[in-house]
Amino acid sequence: MVNVKKVLEVGRGSSLRVGIGLPPESFTQLQGRLKAQRCRLTLVGFEEVKDLTAALRERRLDAAVRGTLPSSQALRELRRTFHLDTIMRAAVLEAASGKQFLLAPVGIDEGTDKESRLALARAAVSYFASVGWKMSVAVLSKGRAEDTDRGPEIRSSLKDGEEIARALAGDGLAAEHCAILVEEAVERHDLVIAPDGVTGNLMFRTLHFICGGRAYGAPIVNMDEVFVDTSRAKADYSDAVKLAAGLTELRAKALRTP
Repeated sequence: MVNVKKVLEVGRGSSLRVGIGLPPESFTQLQGRLKAQRCRLTLVGFEEVKDLTAALRERRLDAAVRGTLPSSQALRELRRTFHLDTIMRAAVLEAASGKQFLLAPVGIDEGTDKESRLALARAAVSYFASVGWKMSVAVLSKGRAEDTDRGPEIRSSLKDGEEIARALAGDGLAAEHCAILVEEAVERHDLVIAPDGVTGNLMFRTLHFICGGRAYGAPIVNMDEVFVDTSRAKADYSDAVKLAAGLTELRAKALRTP
């Protein structure tokens, strides 16, 4: 079950150092918002991607948030700095109904094949298990089960969705292939795996920018350090900062617990 409120509360009470990419005026405004919320953490501003990632690598920061830094540049620098073959992100979302869930992939060049989507689902489940979230998984595809004769792309997507769900169930997870029924996927499950990154990105933008849903940030789930990716169009990064701090605190606590 996804419980964002707990993570944000832990983050609000944390005394960690969290870095964020923002211009000076926006940084000052965010500091004011966090102070008004009685946050104890120390916020550090950066205007260059290399400086933010270097500070995280050298442990001058406990966690980091992308903020308004360019996405492609930030992800490229993260891959280089932390020796990652790929970047895996899972967006932490809340629908207008109040249902909280994770969505992945959300990058337009992510989740292009069955293997990468399966790896992403496994990484997300493992990452958030360390903060106490035991999640069921919904796998989406580009049609209903009866749509296999509506073209090779639809047929292939349905086959991949079934196989991903079956593999996750084989891991002992509660996993279901929900086909194209995203409304049922969100209602019944905690982690929703989109058919590909373009679809996931469109779902994210529709939910957040059109339908009034909340986007807390998208942690990178295949690295030890906590880095929360964010949209440059986000009006307020307070939640993303508290999410980063809370995830860091709870993951560290899980490592200390025998």
